[in-house]
Amino acid sequence: MLNLSAVCYRYPGADTDALCSINLSLQAGDIVGLLGPNGAGKTTLFSVLSGLTQPSQGQIQWQHKALRVGLIPQHLAFYGQLSIAENLAFFADIYQLKGQVRQQQLQQVIAACDLGSRLQQRAATLSGGWQRRLNFAIGILRPAELYLFDEATVGVDAQSRQQLLTAVQQLAAVGKTLIYTSHYLQETEQIANRILVLQQGALVLDLPVSQLAVNSRQLMLQWPQQAPAGWTSLLTRLGLEATKLAAGELIPLQNEQQWQQLNQFIQAQAVQPLLLRYGKPSLEQLYLHASGGQL
Repeated sequence: MLNLSAVCYRYPGADTDALCSINLSLQAGDIVGLLGPNGAGKTTLFSVLSGLTQPSQGQIQWQHKALRVGLIPQHLAFYGQLSIAENLAFFADIYQLKGQVRQQQLQQVIAACDLGSRLQQRAATLSGGWQRRLNFAIGILRPAELYLFDEATVGVDAQSRQQLLTAVQQLAAVGKTLIYTSHYLQETEQIANRILVLQQGALVLDLPVSQLAVNSRQLMLQWPQQAPAGWTSLLTRLGLEATKLAAGELIPLQNEQQWQQLNQFIQAQAVQPLLLRYGKPSLEQLYLHASGGQL
């Protein structure tokens, strides 16, 4: 659907790239959880994907002639002096929605964000949670193939958050592609089918959420310098593939026998790993290690 090949971006006057050689393929129906500490490059990536910023290097390829992008920003982006209904009508005009499509989109976002009982209330008088719902509704009002959610549920109570997350999942169910940033790791794990971690402009992890399943196991390992002789060939013989992290590597395991053989090899080494964790995957643990321990 959408492919990024060696995409880089450097802000004018900067000494280093804000995005560094990003390779990424997005498919219809994907919900991609984008994680990374402040300054990792998440906002820059959103700017590039939305067309607001052109890459310094690399290519972005889209299967159709034009890519329509919907943005749900972290900062509130509506008119406080207008009612909810007036805000939605205004942005429907901005998006050039007409006729039946306009009515369908308006009805869908009002239902998805449960705004029907407050359509005539002025936006400035809404509580923070309701303002966040309106912000969310305006973002998904535009018909698009790609939706970018930037901390879209900040300040929303648990019940409202679940309703908005359901709306996200409904978009994916009809073939939309979504990239979702949030500091709520549990929320990200709940809705995403892929996890990306950005660190200092580089994509350091691209992992299917299925690897975090309850019955799955993983080995997180970091050797002091380089892996000892025979380690790579052992992984190959066992049919295992290691994912490089900021420090060390992550190895999804399929059965207990694989762990026993790996552990036997590790225990036989003169120099032991600096880090060795085996068990059920934890998104928080994985994220902190992939990002170098930064929140």
